[in-house]
Amino acid sequence: MTYLLELLNEHALAIDFAMFVVIWLVQLIVYPVFRYVDESRFATWHQGYCNKISFFVLPLMFAQLIEAASACFFEGGVLDWSKMGAVLGAWIVTFFVSAPCHRRLSQSGQDQDVIGHLIFTNWMRTLLWSGVLVISFFKY
Repeated sequence: MTYLLELLNEHALAIDFAMFVVIWLVQLIVYPVFRYVDESRFATWHQGYCNKISFFVLPLMFAQLIEAASACFFEGGVLDWSKMGAVLGAWIVTFFVSAPCHRRLSQSGQDQDVIGHLIFTNWMRTLLWSGVLVISFFKY
C-alpha cells in the first residue's frame, strides 16, 4: 500500500493534468456535440460515450482521491486540504448533478433542456478540476 501511495504522490501533477485535459475536452467539445447528434442515434451514441469515458475518468478520479486523502493524512498543509476540498467538490457534482443528467439522457433520449443543464453545471467540475491542477502545480 505504501508503494501505491508513493507512486500516486510522485505522479499527482500528471494525474491532475490528465483530469484537467479530459474535463476541458468534455466541456468544450463533447457535451456541446450532444446537441447535434442525430436524435435517432443519440441513445446508442450516449451510452457508448458514457461507457468509454468512464474507462478514462474513473481511474483518474480514484487516483486523485487517494492521493489527496493521503497527502492530508501524511502532510496536512493548507494546500493539501484545499486540494482535497476541490476533489471532493468535483466528486459531489459528478455523482449528484452530472450522473443524474446522464441517467435522464439515457432514459429520455436527446432532451435539450437536460443537455443545457449538463453543460451549465459541468462548469463547476471544470473549475474545480482546474483548481486541483493549480494547487498540484504549487505543491510540485
